[in-house]
Amino acid sequence: MPRRPLMADTPLEVEEIWLQMQRERGPVWRIQRMAELTSFCWRAGQEAVRRAHPDASQEEQDLIFISLRYGEELAQGVVQRRREMGFYDDPD
Repeated sequence: MPRRPLMADTPLEVEEIWLQMQRERGPVWRIQRMAELTSFCWRAGQEAVRRAHPDASQEEQDLIFISLRYGEELAQGVVQRRREMGFYDDPD
């Protein structure tokens, strides 16, 4: 049975070329790309929280974001530690 393309809008021949190019780039490139995509996803999530709660402080937004990802208990601990480190202090 022939392999189907991973993406419905991409011809199999094009996909095979793309996959081969990804394999040739090596593990370091793939790790770098994974880190970039992870960072992008975190920033996108934080931006979504900012848009959904525009009047919340940075501390409140962090609490919401971390709670959604890891639960309330961990979020409270992270925000408390950031508070102790002066993360939320006014720069003025």
